[in-house]
Order: sequence, then structure tokens, then C-alpha cells
Amino acid sequence: MELSVILEIGTSYTRGIVIQPNENGSYKIIAMAEAVNTGVKKSEIVNKDNTITSIKTALKSLSLMCGGDIQIRSVNLIYSGGNIDCEQISGMQTLQSNNAVIEHSDIHNALQNAKTTHLQEDRFIVEDILLDYMLNGTQRVDNPIGMTAQSIHTNLIRLHVDKNRIENILNTLEDCSLDYEKVYISGLCSALGATTPQQREEGVLVINFGGGSTTWAAYVGKNPRAVGGIPIGGDHITNDIHCAFKTTAKISETLKRQYGSATIISKHQLLEYQQDFTNKVIDQCDLSRVINARMDETLRIIHEYISRDNLIEAITSIVICGKGALLNNLTTLTSNIFERPCKIANPPLPANLIKPGANTTAYVPLIGAAECCTKEAILEERKKRSDNKIKKIFQKIFG
Repeated sequence: MELSVILEIGTSYTRGIVIQPNENGSYKIIAMAEAVNTGVKKSEIVNKDNTITSIKTALKSLSLMCGGDIQIRSVNLIYSGGNIDCEQISGMQTLQSNNAVIEHSDIHNALQNAKTTHLQEDRFIVEDILLDYMLNGTQRVDNPIGMTAQSIHTNLIRLHVDKNRIENILNTLEDCSLDYEKVYISGLCSALGATTPQQREEGVLVINFGGGSTTWAAYVGKNPRAVGGIPIGGDHITNDIHCAFKTTAKISETLKRQYGSATIISKHQLLEYQQDFTNKVIDQCDLSRVINARMDETLRIIHEYISRDNLIEAITSIVICGKGALLNNLTTLTSNIFERPCKIANPPLPANLIKPGANTTAYVPLIGAAECCTKEAILEERKKRSDNKIKKIFQKIFG
């Protein structure tokens, strides 16, 4: 099967991986690279030229890691904006007679009816994911083929994003002479890349703390039940520190990474730094209060979202990932707010491809997208083989 390239254009970095899908459902990562991106703020492109430079730099690194003999013409895009939303939609198909046997055509019609659900014109549909089926409006089933009913409902979850923002990204890819094969949602990919099928079955919430946005996905059973994002990320914390202590952006970022804490530190400790050729100090306790205010707000917004329809009751654990996941004591704060155990994701990356000091947890959504791309590649390969068989049969019959 052909190589697949996965790209995420983030607020701080453009990250990409190249995978080789296998027919058994596994895949091999043969290249991974990242490039600094100064053209995106709050997960939205603000400087197209800088973003193009970042994309081309990342792709060049990927090509070199593959021996320099591949030309990347298309990518699978991971969208990580803070305007991700989801809603449940459904479609119904009445069967031709009472207690008729359900066929594939009945399911197809019910799915098509669901997909005609109106969406605001300023939104872009990324994906409609099937959740389950309902017979006669009461009985939920996973596979209704061969069952009898008077009607069948299909229940789906629709993922959609801001139309202008996603189109700006797609246009930027086009300016890089790139096509896109498919768009994936960061939160959904993070859940697939950070958890096992068993964890998802038991109920898990995965939160990706990016530089310009925070995305999440909640799984209960084999399907996602909530996916979303807000335009609040690690860069907002950096700006909070800058506003509170009048430090430069660079010093604010350093203080956050080295001494910051998501929980409030009660012990006072003076932190020394130099700015404008002057020695200055701030209290680590005060620094933690500034950071805690932002992180507490972010997590409570997500908690409120997940609490809809009592979904929070079905969540048994939480996994965090992304650029901001390494903030000191963030797992503790998350556990306290959600009252669930929390851990940092540890994605399965090839040791020989990891650069010293790299934030490996930031690659979690790319790992999840790799699983999706592999499934798509297998389906495409099977379709090609089926088409070839049909073609040979026709050639044999008609010459």
C-alpha cells in the first residue's frame, strides 16, 4: 500500500509523520518532523506566508527522512481549531411493510435522511459518525441487518468547524501545491492515539492542550459521545504571565515551563530572572495563582460541556496530551476537578526518530490519525482488488 502523510498545522509548530500502512491493520512510522510556525495564532492563520514556510520546512524534513526520493503531493490534515463542535443527528426510514426484514438499502436510506439535517452555512461538516440504530423508535441495536421492524432510525454524531477557518487552511495547502485526502479532528484523533479500545469502552475523556486551543473527545463504548474545542491554550497562559508581571513573551514562556504549576503553590519562593539588563524577581506562589486561574477556568468549561446529558457519570478516567500537558501538576488539577484519575499520554513513537527534548505527547493526534488512515488504506486496497476482479470477469466474458 502507498505511503500516507499526516500533517497538523498548530499554533507553535507544524508537525507531520509519514506512515506505511499494512494489510493486517498495523502501520509503521518511517518519518516524523516538526517546524516552528509563527503564522498561526489561536489556531487560526494570521500570516499565510509564514505558515507556508513552516509547512514546506516540515515536509522537506519528512522527505529527507524518507531518503529524499518521495514527492509529497497530498496530506491528511488534522484540524485543531478551537471552534470544533458536535451535535447528534438522526434519520428515519419507514419499511415497505409491517415487520419487514431490514436490508442494506433500508440502512442506506436512513443514513442519507440523517445527513440531510440542516447545518448553518458558516459551518463545515468534517464527518458524520454512526453511533447506533433504533428499531421502531425504542430498541437500540448495533447491527439491524436481518431483523424485522416497522421503521429504522440511524443515530449519528456530526463533527463540524468554522467554514472560513478551515477553508483558509485548505487554501494554504493548495498554495503549497498540496491536495488534502481527508480532514480529521484533533480531539477525536487524540482519543484514538492516547487510549486503548478497552479504555474507550469503559469511558474515557481525552484532552489535548495546544498552544492556541484546547480540544477534547469523550468515548463511552466504541464510539465518541462528545467532541469539542475552545480557543484557549498554552499561549494564553504565557500572555497572562506577561500581563501580570510585565515580563517579555520569551521570559513568560520560560517561567511557565520551568517554574509554572497548574495548582497553587503555598510555599513562597522567589524566582530570579533578568530583563532589560536588570535583575528581577517574582514569587512562585503568585506565578502559580496566575496559571491556576486560567487552567481552572479551561477545565471547568470542559467539565460543564461533558456534564451535559449526564455524560460525566460514564467517564472513568482522563488522559491529557499536547504541548501544554507537561505543565507541572496539571494531572492533579484535572483529577481534582473531574474527580477521576488522570495521566499523561505516552504515544508509541519509534525511539530512533525522536529528537532530544522533543515533546512526544504533542504527536498523539498524529498517532490517532495514523490509525484512521490505515483503515482507509485497507478499505481502498480491498476496493481496488474487487474492481480488478470484476474487470477481469467482464474481460473474460466479453473479450
